[in-house]
Amino acid sequence: MGTVRLEIALAVPLRDGAVLVARRRSDAHQGGLWEFPGGKLETGETAAEAAARELSEETGLRAAGFRSLIKIEHDYPDRTVRLHVFLAVDCSGTLSIDGGREHAWVAPTDLAGLEMPAANRPIVEALLAALGGR
Repeated sequence: MGTVRLEIALAVPLRDGAVLVARRRSDAHQGGLWEFPGGKLETGETAAEAAARELSEETGLRAAGFRSLIKIEHDYPDRTVRLHVFLAVDCSGTLSIDGGREHAWVAPTDLAGLEMPAANRPIVEALLAALGGR
């Protein structure tokens, strides 16, 4: 079990039936893997507020609404993360990925084929269930 405990909010951006993912920087924790926009909760911030802020900061997008998708606690060797995951619906705005990282809009059913952090597997399953397997 990791000694560092992190509270993380993630947004799963949905637009025109596709989900946005980006590749983590190679020097980051779990570097090179695909991820959803997200980051640490700031003091006094709710998980939904953090998800909206991270979506904007990392992608330049806004969502018409956020629906709670799943909460997960996952132990990595060096840290434990509690992920508060939200479906960001009807995303709009001009896409601008922070740091110019590689990114893609993918069909939800194609997410399972991407190399993602282990904690993301239940997110993909919850997403497919929420969207009726599409």
